[in-house]
Amino acid sequence: MEGCLAVIRKVKVSLKKDKQIEQDQMVVVQYRYIKELAIMKYETEERREQNLVQQSSQMQTAFSFMTAAIFMALPICVEYRGVLSLKFFFVSTSFVSAFLIASLITASLAQWRWKTESLPDVNVIKDSIVNSTEWESLCAEHIQLAQYVELIGKVQHIKAKINDRRVVLIMMSMICFYLSIVSIVISFVVAIITML
Repeated sequence: MEGCLAVIRKVKVSLKKDKQIEQDQMVVVQYRYIKELAIMKYETEERREQNLVQQSSQMQTAFSFMTAAIFMALPICVEYRGVLSLKFFFVSTSFVSAFLIASLITASLAQWRWKTESLPDVNVIKDSIVNSTEWESLCAEHIQLAQYVELIGKVQHIKAKINDRRVVLIMMSMICFYLSIVSIVISFVVAIITML
């Protein structure tokens, strides 16, 4: 009878071990998937950052072309102004220039390289693993994957916040640029109405 009980206990222990191994394997599979998604999200934020910096650079280029066009056309308009006063040209040019300068400033701020979170130095990582009191648990693959996901997550989170800030600045730059165009159109309409 005792032999039978011993066999039953061994079978129960074996089943528990098998169940634990199966659960550990499921956790590893989950963390591998999370790791893939974390890498994909981080790479997406990297590409997003490059695109936003490029877009702000294009806004600066638009500012340059618009400023050149305005100040090339302004002397011709002043020379053939007819009944329009110089004060009108000064005020309208001031409005347009103010919006263009605001557009340039916000586009330039969008290119600013803010301080970001970075991965720890390799020696720091090595020391934290080798000198850890829980080094045995670090041998489990799901724990390693969890640490990897946590490190990438910190860097990606800060990068996403900075990219969101860049988006706001680029939107402000575009709004100011469009307001400068609207100012030009309004000045042109007022000039035509005044000359009639």
